[in-house]
Amino acid sequence: MNVALITDNYIPKLGGIKTIMVNVRNKLTELGEHVYVFNSTYDREENLCFKVLSEKRILKNLASQDIRFYIFVFALFFKIIFLFKGFKFVDKLKLAFFYCFYPKLLVDRLLSIKNTVSLFKKYKIDIILGGSAYRPLIYSFVLSKWSQIPLVTYAHGEDFLKRLPFNVNTIILQNIEKIIVSNKIMKKLLLKIHNVDVSKIKIIPYGVDIENSEVKESVSELRAKFNISESDFIILTVSRLYPRKGFKTVLKAVKLIIDENPDIPIKYFIIGSGKEENIIKKLIYDLNLKDYVKLLGRIEGYPKNQYYKLSDLFVLVPEIKNNSIEGFGIVYIEANYFKLPVIGSRSGGVKIAIEEGKSGFLIKSKDAVNLKEKILLLFNNQNLRNNLGVYGHNRVKDLFDWKKNVSTIRNVLQNTIIEYKSKYK
Repeated sequence: MNVALITDNYIPKLGGIKTIMVNVRNKLTELGEHVYVFNSTYDREENLCFKVLSEKRILKNLASQDIRFYIFVFALFFKIIFLFKGFKFVDKLKLAFFYCFYPKLLVDRLLSIKNTVSLFKKYKIDIILGGSAYRPLIYSFVLSKWSQIPLVTYAHGEDFLKRLPFNVNTIILQNIEKIIVSNKIMKKLLLKIHNVDVSKIKIIPYGVDIENSEVKESVSELRAKFNISESDFIILTVSRLYPRKGFKTVLKAVKLIIDENPDIPIKYFIIGSGKEENIIKKLIYDLNLKDYVKLLGRIEGYPKNQYYKLSDLFVLVPEIKNNSIEGFGIVYIEANYFKLPVIGSRSGGVKIAIEEGKSGFLIKSKDAVNLKEKILLLFNNQNLRNNLGVYGHNRVKDLFDWKKNVSTIRNVLQNTIIEYKSKYK
């Protein structure tokens, strides 16, 4: 099976979606499938990765395009109007205008599709797996219709909350073969917003790459290596430094703990980078927490797993901001795999990632006092920490193993090809 994975989150980008895309590609490849990654950042043909998705082009870049670009634009317009089957004519007009003339992201949209069409034919693509229900879905939809092959897309949460002009994303989601979501909350939200056929939605959880996540060093060895005291209670966050991730709440909770217990041996480590870095640094300074909080920057792979293993507690309490939500939170299950209890917020799919009272705790977003109480509860109760950590670890092995879950994705892709051929060919 030749699979086209179309994603704008791939190496070397950061974030949960990138991690998901890399693991899905790797595990499908291990199962013997050929996965061609069409992306915006990583170009290595020998690894079947092609940097063909355009980013950050603006309208004035139209002037630098040659005549073949404009021929492609008009060809695409007429294909949508006259060759797309099963659509109302008014929906065809909406799609044609959006793809060919709507100014926002116009150049990126058209170049991404144009750059990819010929490669689909060259590599005899059987099916498309869209990496998200936003930009990758926009590109994947036209490529699916142009090449007459089926399309399955991921829908994570924040991606399908974004509304495109003329309800284009609703039209697209209602006219593709399958949609993969990670949990029942995202399924319910997708149905409510876009009114898609419920039979098209498949719930397949995200996962942890269990086979490649083992850390050989002991906790004592790791703490000695990183010059961390055995007596320190380490709270860890792994996340992009992004406005809705709730860092302000965690820092306020740590400040409350320190003010009430000046001698408590608590340290807070943050792994990640992003546009909020300077704001977080200022808040650490303003709260006088520089001796307690350490920004570790971008850390991935084995070193990140080492920090999971040496820590005592994982905390990430995201908020809902401007229709931006946490669709799941893969870092919670990564932390659970290393037997860390986790604390999250009742935001989006976090309520699925954390099993309340069993793998960790949930608090209300922005509630620094409740977060402080939960941290102190776990600080003072090692047996509770151990019980939550062991339960979370076993839950990850049962429900969130990428090897098992990607096998399910493979079955969905294979069955979708069969159904498509029986319907259209």
